[in-house]
Amino acid sequence: MRLSAISFQLSAISFIALCSLLFACGKKEPPTLKAYEKPDAPSGLKAIHRENNIILSWSYNKRENLKGFHVLRAAGTGSQQEDAEFKKITLVEKDANSYTDADFKTDTEYKYKIVARSLKNVLSNDSNVITVRPLPVPPAPENVSFLAGNDALSISWGSAGENIFYNIYKSPDKGKYGINPINAEPIKTMLYSDTFELTKPIYYTIRSLLNNEYRNEGPASDEIEVNPADFVPLRPEGLQAIFAGDKVVISWKESPETWVKKYRVYRKTNEKEGFKLAGEPVTPAFTDREKTGTKHVYKITAVGPSKESEFSGAVAVDF
Repeated sequence: MRLSAISFQLSAISFIALCSLLFACGKKEPPTLKAYEKPDAPSGLKAIHRENNIILSWSYNKRENLKGFHVLRAAGTGSQQEDAEFKKITLVEKDANSYTDADFKTDTEYKYKIVARSLKNVLSNDSNVITVRPLPVPPAPENVSFLAGNDALSISWGSAGENIFYNIYKSPDKGKYGINPINAEPIKTMLYSDTFELTKPIYYTIRSLLNNEYRNEGPASDEIEVNPADFVPLRPEGLQAIFAGDKVVISWKESPETWVKKYRVYRKTNEKEGFKLAGEPVTPAFTDREKTGTKHVYKITAVGPSKESEFSGAVAVDF
């Protein structure tokens, strides 16, 4: 009897322990207060009117517990912010930094603001409010072209009308441009100078705009491709030769283009063979020690990223 009682007690204890373990495994941790914290408000809201779109952009840092952003708009309101009746027009995904609104009328004032929404549906404070009044936009600039200068690239285009300003857009990828131009402020002139990119093609397009606080931009101009492989230097000038006993030293003026990589020296010792490559110096000088007892005739070319200039004038030396 005593052994049976002991066995029963042990079985009861084991059963209680097992139940405790099962209930413990199924128990959920209570939600933390952090999940219900108010998200940060979006900041730096900006807007531009481009062709048939109003493009909004903003900044945001912490997105871990974010569901997305509410875009709110008030249309046809007065000048006072408190008079604006904002309505939600969309919820964009949490990774977004921009939204394009295509449902608007020109000559109507719109106000926008952004609100962040957490996974627990807690809303942030409002972002700053941006005001836009889209106006009819000017046409695209025409006849866009470029000139590779000595140390810079010059881009030019035709006028899009009176009191029109311009923004220049640049991209390493054909047909893909951001919303920010490379010029710090809209420019009035139809000429822009940019630095060289000598390792790969670069693409440009120009947009005309009304220079007001709403940045009303028109359509893009035709795209131009600036390919350094197409750059051709001017031919070298000032070629001269000095005979110095057992050698000939030839020199010339340095090419004005900063993108010239080297020079090619061509030498002719007889008419049958003509000019042959004798050397490729990177500085505007070359020393020739190949003495043949015949007249040497030299010509020089400058070499750009890919292409070669025309021949310089010739210089002859009895050597």
